[in-house]
Order: sequence, then structure tokens, then C-alpha cells
Amino acid sequence: MKKLIAISVVFALVAGAVFAVDLTGTVFGKGTLIQGDTGKNAAGNSNKATAGGSMPRVRVDGAGEAGDGEFGGYIRYQGDGGVSVNAVYAWWKPMDQFKLIIGENSDAFWGKEGVTGWGFNQMPYDCGIAQNPGVWYGWGMKKDPVTGAADALPDGSTPYIGGAYMHNRYTFYEGWANRGFGVEITPTDMIAINLAIPFDSGLKDSQITNPDKKPANQAAYVYKAAQAQLDIKMDFGNIAISYDGGYRNSRIIGSAGAIYVYYGGSFGDLGLDVGFSYHLTGDAELGQQEKAFPLGVGLGVKYVTDSFGVKFRVTAALAGHEEGDASDFKYINASVLPFFNVSDNMAAFVNVGVGMVMGHDKLVYGEDSAMGWYFNPYLRVGAEWGPSFYFGINAYSDGVKRGDATVTNWEVPIALVVSF
Repeated sequence: MKKLIAISVVFALVAGAVFAVDLTGTVFGKGTLIQGDTGKNAAGNSNKATAGGSMPRVRVDGAGEAGDGEFGGYIRYQGDGGVSVNAVYAWWKPMDQFKLIIGENSDAFWGKEGVTGWGFNQMPYDCGIAQNPGVWYGWGMKKDPVTGAADALPDGSTPYIGGAYMHNRYTFYEGWANRGFGVEITPTDMIAINLAIPFDSGLKDSQITNPDKKPANQAAYVYKAAQAQLDIKMDFGNIAISYDGGYRNSRIIGSAGAIYVYYGGSFGDLGLDVGFSYHLTGDAELGQQEKAFPLGVGLGVKYVTDSFGVKFRVTAALAGHEEGDASDFKYINASVLPFFNVSDNMAAFVNVGVGMVMGHDKLVYGEDSAMGWYFNPYLRVGAEWGPSFYFGINAYSDGVKRGDATVTNWEVPIALVVSF
């Protein structure tokens, strides 16, 4: 037995030297003390309050390098009702000015959204305490806290207000997140040229109406779905021009790609993010829209001192409308998040937002407009990036009528966030 133990120890030491991997783990646990809504059941009676919980994140990350840092890789296993590879990529950097990446990263490379995206709420959103519509889903999508499934309207459709157009990422570039291969070319510290080619075009054979244009993954479509970015870092801020040939826009029905322009600057305690997007029309035989899309415009602001801070963002889709068509609408999406440091180990947040769409929803919900809102105060005990406990109150509505009235949803959640 002692020999077996000794051999195992030697093997572990040798393996560790050859396959040096830095491992980290993350566990998020959420408990819903009570939740409910103001809706009615099929008998016309008020819905009963419920309670429950979930594990929003169970994750193991591994990263390592070889060849004195010339090669490297990263892999993430995550449990969401089952274990899956959430991100995996390998890279080769033969010189400081060139890096080749093959794989995928769910957190995305080269994102340009600043405080308007995930950075608005950060960890409280990931653990299920904070509302953050417009990042992974559009305004008004009610999700079951345990199963993650979307609630449905009486006609069976998913309750979006404006669907994918209500994404803040309709205006701001999320980055390259789909599986493929990419290069980062950095001739100077100020300039980066980033290019990515997906493994998959993002099209589906079922959406291609012309048989002569199938298959969906022919090389021409794959290369048209490429992503490219010119990233310039100056003393006065960061300017980036990004082209997304289809990945982010595959969530926007009919889009053939988009161009994003971004400026981000930091001025002492003040941070600023400005975005603009132009979404491209395409080939109707590929299921793409030939009529004009709305333009995206947006602004994000962050002001932080030692004792308090505030984040604000607003995005909108304007112009490009076709009368009587699905693009005949406009929206505005705004959120504000003031926060206060109660002590060295405690902070309080007041997360509030509204979203309004006009025009488009009459085609979906039989209404000319709809306005969603949320009110979501929460408290953090612990460090911003370290182990922490959260307690919150969450009330929200998508503004869409179920029967004769809109429905307000509410819950009282708690969460633990631990990384090791």
C-alpha cells in the first residue's frame, strides 16, 4: 500500500510539472424565500405564492501555458442541470504582435460595451439577485427561477417586448463568442486588429428558401459571418469599430450583420461609454430581411467615489422603419443603479429600469405600445469580487397584458457567491 501511495505521489508531481494547470472553482447558490405575481389562474383566482431555489453557477476553470508562454489553453466546465463545456480555446503567440486563437469563449473576446452590458450588475446578476434585461435576453422575458424556462403568453409565444431589438447589445458589440478561429494583430500598444472566422455560418437550412443556395454551412456563408475589429487606445479614450457578420445578429431575425462604433473614456471618477450600430439587410432567400432595420444608439455612465457611486445606461432603436412591417417600431431601454458603501464589508444597491417599445408590438400583442419596468434593491455583505452574501427584493413587469391587465412579478431572493 505504501508503495502504491509513493508511486501515486511521484506520478502527481511529474504530471503537475508536465501539465501545469491553474484550477479555480466557482459556486453560486440562490434561494427564493417567497415569490408570486398578480396574475390569475384558469379559474380566475389569484395565483399562489411559491418558494424555491437553484444553483445558478457550478463551475471549474482550468488554464495553462507551455513553451515559455508561446502556447496556452483554457477550459471551463459548468453545471446547469448537467455538465457542459462552457468555454474552451487554445492559443499560439509566436511573437508579441501576433496571437492565434482556436475555440470559443462564452464571455467573448474583444467586447465593447463597458457599463452597458454585463458590467452594469456583474456578479449579482449572475447569481440571480439582480435584474439586467438587455444582456442575455430582451425586455419582458420572465424566466422560471428553478428551471430557467421562459414564461409564455396565452397564445404560446415568448413574452418579449421588442424581442432581440431590446438588447443593449443591439447597440453595443458583445464580442466574439462563437466557436471558430481568430487572430489578434497588435503592431503597437495603441492599435489592435482582431479577426475571427466562425466554424458555423449561423444560418439554418430550414430558413433558406432557394434549394440552389443550400447548404447553410457552405464556405461563402461561413466567411460572410466573420467578425472584424479595429481597436484604437488613445490618451483620451478607446475607439473601436467592429463588424459582426452574423453571430450576435443571429438572435435578431433577418439581420445580415452589423457595424458597431464605440467610444469609451475614463475621466477620474467618471467613466463614459458611447455606442452606435447599423444593422445590415440581406438576401430574402437566406431568410434575411431586405427592408431597413432600426439604428442603435446608446450611452453608459459610471461615477464612483469611496463612499458611493451610480451607473446609468440608455439604449434605443431609431429610424429605419417600414410602415406595417416588423421593423415599424422604436424603443428605449434605460436603467440606473445607485450604490452606497455602508461599511468596509457591506454595500447597498437600488437597481431600477424601464423599457418602452412603440409600434411593433401591435403586430405581436395587439397593442400599439408596451412598457416594462423593474424595481430591485439588494444588499451585499462581503467583497465585490470575493466571497459574499446577497439579499434582495425584486418586482418587475413586462408591460404586456394577460387578459385585461398587466402582471407584476415579485420575489425575495438570497444568494451566496464563492470562488476558490
